[in-house]
Amino acid sequence: MKVPLFLGFVVGVILVRASENTFDSSLDVEWKNWKLQYNRHYTEGEETNRRMIWESALSYIEQHNRENAMGKHTFTMGMNQFGDLTNEEFNKWMNGFLINEGESSMAKVEEYDGFDKTNENDQNLPKSVDWRKKDAVTPIKNQGPCGSCWAFSATGALEGQMGKRGKLISLSEQNLLDCDFRSHGCQGGWMESAFYCIQEEGGINSEQTYPYTAIKSDCRFRSDKVVANLRSYHTLRKNETALAKGLANIGPISIAIDAHLKSFQYYKEGIYHDPECSNQNVNHAMLAIGYGSEDGSHYWLIKNSWDTTWGELGYLKLAKDRNNHCGITNYIVYPRE
Repeated sequence: MKVPLFLGFVVGVILVRASENTFDSSLDVEWKNWKLQYNRHYTEGEETNRRMIWESALSYIEQHNRENAMGKHTFTMGMNQFGDLTNEEFNKWMNGFLINEGESSMAKVEEYDGFDKTNENDQNLPKSVDWRKKDAVTPIKNQGPCGSCWAFSATGALEGQMGKRGKLISLSEQNLLDCDFRSHGCQGGWMESAFYCIQEEGGINSEQTYPYTAIKSDCRFRSDKVVANLRSYHTLRKNETALAKGLANIGPISIAIDAHLKSFQYYKEGIYHDPECSNQNVNHAMLAIGYGSEDGSHYWLIKNSWDTTWGELGYLKLAKDRNNHCGITNYIVYPRE
């Protein structure tokens, strides 16, 4: 019995060393610095797995950027806080927009009729819109490992309406996470439900009063600390001209897009266009805050809730007028104070 046990031990050591030898030793310092930057701590076995995922991601990013330098893409990628997550884990934890439930309830929302509907192709619009320049957008937030993007999108849209009248206040996503019982907390939700919750409660608290924890808990809404309310919420027609008109006239608007691709996970800067991005299925809620153009290409300007370490300091430029790229017009809703 001693020989097989000894052989088993030797095989185990060989396997561990073989695994260790799969790492690129020239990346040791970069790996250490990445763990420090994002406060990562692993058990020995877990670190092996996470290092392999991280190195694979780094190789993927570098290959894409080499191709981008040759003109094959319109955006760059960069290592970020998602470097040790598989794409499956990334989608499970970060993308929490529930399109099926959202679509089934949209019939209750009125379509905004403040635009001229006779000409869907009306291009009498500003060349660019950026609601940050009008103090209608709060700083980038961080939803953490929780599928609460729907709550951040909803607060962003209502914050925008407040900012338009000179009273920009950061609203509480945790208030929605805990008190919106039609949505599912960190397991996902949708913005119409969040707006309904605010109406039913008679308002929403500020971030300062009801701080974010990224964990669903008991509802602790304080009716004596309401800082915002809304009288109605509406949709727009599902086309890019209607969305552009809405952004030019209404303010920041809640939208959802397909964010499942690995290229989106590591998006850094430029105009995001990936032929694999679906214009049918959407899974991540965000906030459209404007549009513009860069080197002759049009883009939507979108606020995310993944901290400033993702994208262009937390923002995304998404290809505009490219056949509803990533499904940006599939679900649109916004509040009216």
